[in-house]
Amino acid sequence: MGQAAYISKHHIGENNYQIGFYVSVPGYHGFVFSWDQWFELSLIETNSFVVSEPLRWPVLAIAILAAVVGSQAIITGTFSIIKQCSALGSFPRVKIIHTSSKIHGQIYIPEINWILMLLCLAVTIGFRDTKRLGNASGLAVITVMLVTTCLMSLVMVLCWHQSIFLAICFILFFGAIEALYFSASLIKFREGAWVPIVLAFVFMAIMYAWHYGTLKKYEFDVQNKVSINWLLSLGPSLGIVRVIGIGLVHTELVSGIPAIFSHFVTNLPAFHQVLVFLCIKSVPVPYVQPEERFLVGRIGPKEYRIYRCIVRYGYHDIHKDDVAFEKDQISHTEGIQMCEEDEGPSDIAGSSE
Repeated sequence: MGQAAYISKHHIGENNYQIGFYVSVPGYHGFVFSWDQWFELSLIETNSFVVSEPLRWPVLAIAILAAVVGSQAIITGTFSIIKQCSALGSFPRVKIIHTSSKIHGQIYIPEINWILMLLCLAVTIGFRDTKRLGNASGLAVITVMLVTTCLMSLVMVLCWHQSIFLAICFILFFGAIEALYFSASLIKFREGAWVPIVLAFVFMAIMYAWHYGTLKKYEFDVQNKVSINWLLSLGPSLGIVRVIGIGLVHTELVSGIPAIFSHFVTNLPAFHQVLVFLCIKSVPVPYVQPEERFLVGRIGPKEYRIYRCIVRYGYHDIHKDDVAFEKDQISHTEGIQMCEEDEGPSDIAGSSE
């Protein structure tokens, strides 16, 4: 309707029909044309510039507010994705600050916030052109939409238990539309659209390298873990002086004894009377109930006083601080010790290892 109204009034000149749509939509030039280009186009008909001039500042204010909302959504979404990737062992560990005691998902990651700021400054200073920024943003947005559609089809089948035929129809209908926009955005690859592709490959390489290193480290710990027979051969005192207290040894293993413990035994002159192998695991669920968070079991005979504690966190759980965590862990360990007063010398945890 706007295009028809403009052409009906400004029908002089062939160029007017070509740019009629862009001129008839207020504010569209702010995303497609620079101000100089808009001024040149508007000089074709003076009246068109006079009509759009009063709308410039209101549209500019709306565009600024929209940019603030969009940037906040990107920042919040980035924090959430980084936290989940780190919990799944696919991203380097970063400092996660929980800014609210009531809203569990409200977090802040200083390192990621600084990286986003530097990337924004680098792209803005490097391009200095709204056209290239628009090409980069367009490809990033349509890629996210296309990936979301593909993942949505999997959710329909795996989570909602819908028919595969319905999922295929869904992805064919919406995916075909988004694929057209995606192919159109790829045409602008050399004109700024290469930025999101490069950033995606960089972060994918970082995540792959971190996941590969984490997996190799875990495989090494599994292959070189100490056998329970070696531990039993040392006797209840483990060949060293056992002093009063509880010693925590962190490990990624959920079964067996880590190789680092053999170094403790051979190099330390004394160790605590109660030894606990602590393993913290992130499980692919949002929350873990407090009564199901700690899994404590004994390793070996009761007189050895060696236990394993597996602590499970969901990707939306808040990790407690050192003092509160130690109190909960020690209380669970003491509860196991009290329950073992009437038990035999062996249990499932000891016999399985």
